[in-house]
Amino acid sequence: MTCRTLATNMVATKPISGVDPMPSLTLKDIPTPLMERLRSRAALDQRSLNREAILLLEQALASGAGAVPASIAEAERDAQLVAWERLGGRWPGGDAALDALVSDIYDARTEGREVDL
Repeated sequence: MTCRTLATNMVATKPISGVDPMPSLTLKDIPTPLMERLRSRAALDQRSLNREAILLLEQALASGAGAVPASIAEAERDAQLVAWERLGGRWPGGDAALDALVSDIYDARTEGREVDL
């Protein structure tokens, strides 16, 4: 049994105000177990089927192409953000050193100009 909801075509549409359209790819005759695995993985990763399929294609093609796909770069960025969040609140010298630095910054500020609101 196969899912017949998607077909293989490159679709070129008319450009909108000089912007080149993104190509579309439709897949046909996807085996039901494969479609179910794609749906499950997309749901687990909280992505649409389209975004999950694009991510998987990028990962599969990246190994041969040598280029880092945008989605992998996003995953690396997200991992870096998690690492920074774990380090959040840790300041060399402890809170006293951080408080002193913040105080120095405030002391160095000027009043600026007056503004009528």
